[in-house]
Amino acid sequence: MRMKIKIFIVAVVVFWVEIVSPVSAQTGNGTSMAPIIRDAVDYINYIEDDLNQEIVRIEFDILQSSKSTIRTLSSGYRYGIVAFGDYRMADIDVKVYQKLGSSWVLKEYDTDTDKSAMVVVQPSYTGEYKIEISCYKFHNGYTGGHYGLIIFHE
Repeated sequence: MRMKIKIFIVAVVVFWVEIVSPVSAQTGNGTSMAPIIRDAVDYINYIEDDLNQEIVRIEFDILQSSKSTIRTLSSGYRYGIVAFGDYRMADIDVKVYQKLGSSWVLKEYDTDTDKSAMVVVQPSYTGEYKIEISCYKFHNGYTGGHYGLIIFHE
């Protein structure tokens, strides 16, 4: 099953990079997701092949300031959460909040100043977690770009 998913992702990337991306590049609109998908393939290969971890979620979207997503994380697992920006982003950060009652409590956050960010979370109990991705700095001339998010565990 894992190999089928990996083959599917590679097929989609090849299709995107070889067919769709050149068309987008010709229009000059700068909206192609090909750069972020290429980066994602590198992360996927590293996570699965080098770290021998299981990917449980992948997400792509446009980011202008910050976005959040909710995920149930299970006790007994140690999760890696990596967010990465495309060529337009200079500093992307990720914060993870745990839901306690009706409040969100900050559990982990990234402090690097890079176009990628990673945190590790080991839940003490199964529950909802909010993952917030923020771009604190874009390269000159940009106010938005694509990001990728990958959640994985042992």
